[in-house]
Amino acid sequence: MSRLERILICCVVAYGISSFWAPVNAAGNKNGSNSCVDCHIHLPGSSFVEVKSHSWKGSIHQKKGVTCDKCHGGNPHASDQKAAHAGVLGSSDPRSPVYYKNIPSTCGKCHGGEFYKFTQSLHYKMLESKGKGPECVTCHGSMVTSILTPDTVASVCEQCHNERMGIFPYVPQKAKAVLLLFKESEALLDADRKIYHPSRGSARERYLREAQSSLHAAKLDWHRFDLDSITGQLQDLYSSLEKLQSESPHKP
Repeated sequence: MSRLERILICCVVAYGISSFWAPVNAAGNKNGSNSCVDCHIHLPGSSFVEVKSHSWKGSIHQKKGVTCDKCHGGNPHASDQKAAHAGVLGSSDPRSPVYYKNIPSTCGKCHGGEFYKFTQSLHYKMLESKGKGPECVTCHGSMVTSILTPDTVASVCEQCHNERMGIFPYVPQKAKAVLLLFKESEALLDADRKIYHPSRGSARERYLREAQSSLHAAKLDWHRFDLDSITGQLQDLYSSLEKLQSESPHKP
């Protein structure tokens, strides 16, 4: 590849990144207004739809420019109420993108890695075959405004995993312990990243990359709910950090 070709590719990539991260307006759009947001954002918040609309404000979805129509359908460019709601189906309609069994695939349009891992889980198989089991909203809320903590994950798991129902009642406390380990591992990696500043191509840089890769794999595996696999990934992370710390700073 010639130098000119490399420069052209860099320009195209830079333009794509700048376009993707273009500032969004109050409606969450990069360009122009969105009738869904423009209308719902001014509702008083006394009904279910209005409460959900207000929950969207300040959410990660708003910050990323993901507006109502991305999940619910409709025409965000129409000013007429009927035209704007054309094609929008209630969440109880099996054809709706936000019908509880369809939520994973709807979220998966953006969160592909997490969706793929979730489809490998027993939870997903139960959801598909019997209509029972958790989906994305169970843990994150419809606006992705909640991230499970070690304490909250146990209470969520206990809805099904308890002595009364007899479905692996040990799972809530095990999930809590694994998530605690995950949070501690994440904090340790972050600390080591700030302490060490390895040169490019060095062994230390490789160990940091390996630890980061293990953390990312554990995060994805969380959506498969394989707690033993997650623990294994975190053990790999600790192994990489031990190598990082034992590596002599005088070595290349």
